[in-house]
Amino acid sequence: MTELVSIANDVMCDFRKKLNWLLTGNGHKRNPKYLPILIVSLEGTTNTYDHNRTLHYHIAFGNIDTKRLDVDFLEKLSKLWIETGIGTDDIKIHPLTSGREHGWGTYISKEAWKGNMDCIDLENTQIPKHLLAS
Repeated sequence: MTELVSIANDVMCDFRKKLNWLLTGNGHKRNPKYLPILIVSLEGTTNTYDHNRTLHYHIAFGNIDTKRLDVDFLEKLSKLWIETGIGTDDIKIHPLTSGREHGWGTYISKEAWKGNMDCIDLENTQIPKHLLAS
């Protein structure tokens, strides 16, 4: 499992760079304030019992120009993810919160709440420095 996690982390590192470009063009390189927030979670790392359950990623993103989320966004995102070699076309997009419910933010961290703190991929999570300084 350790080798699979390592491969997945390397793939996510490359994908993150492409996702940054998809979300900002080169904007994040010209101005660091445009760098998207990405919170990355890798689920299934402790799975030793269910052979139908695979390693899979959840990503929450923010600090983005919503104009980039056009009708072609999901298609472009799917294409980039499938090109990684570990991705499938099983991509769902949900709001981070839904009314009063915590929604997606809680869902992607559910393994952490169960004690698997390693599910949060800190190497590939990114938060722009200007947002941390507040």
